[in-house]
Amino acid sequence: MPEPLPEHQKTQLIVRSPLSTEGFVSIYFSSPDGRLMSEEEWYNLRQLIELTNKVCVKQQAQARAQSASA
Repeated sequence: MPEPLPEHQKTQLIVRSPLSTEGFVSIYFSSPDGRLMSEEEWYNLRQLIELTNKVCVKQQAQARAQSASA
């Protein structure tokens, strides 16, 4: 069960994106006035997650290829 938000923080969003099979990154968004994310903020978040996934998947594939050839 999520913990209750402090009174001064009315909204919170937590997004977790995998970095590997054992780790992930958490991205937090909060707004003291209770507003939702803007369209631009959603777009930037999506771009960040897509970039993170591409980089990590590529690094994992390279690491697997190197260990397989060793």
